[in-house]
Amino acid sequence: MNFRQKLGYMFIGCLFTIAGYILASLGGGATHAQQEKQVIDEIVCRKLRVVNAAGKDVAIIGADEDGDGLIGVSNKAEKGAVVITTTSENGGLIGVYNAAGKEVAGIFTTSENGGGIVVYNAAEKTVVGITATADGNGVIRTYNNGWRTH
Repeated sequence: MNFRQKLGYMFIGCLFTIAGYILASLGGGATHAQQEKQVIDEIVCRKLRVVNAAGKDVAIIGADEDGDGLIGVSNKAEKGAVVITTTSENGGLIGVYNAAGKEVAGIFTTSENGGGIVVYNAAEKTVVGITATADGNGVIRTYNNGWRTH
């Protein structure tokens, strides 16, 4: 095959490509995957990760090692900021963490079907606790060089 024949075949190929592009454009349908908004009724997966522009995890929805549900939101340094999960008593737990990844507050359920709120100091020791007792009453405790129940 000589140079003219090769050039002729390339020209015919270009014409087919241009014709295909024009026909697709005239069809009026979206040609890009994310050109139009879509509503998806259901997504089934074990874990959904959201990453920032640097590729670091900033949110995770999934199941932990025990098969319980887990939602976690992290800061840019990939330190957990908020975690929502279940407890070993099949209750719920929300943990709030500072920029260093240390827990500073928590909301949880108790084994007596009550609930509680705790606040921790920088040393991760409880300084305020609000809980429901087994008899249905409530207790507020503060720590200032020793526990004080209110």
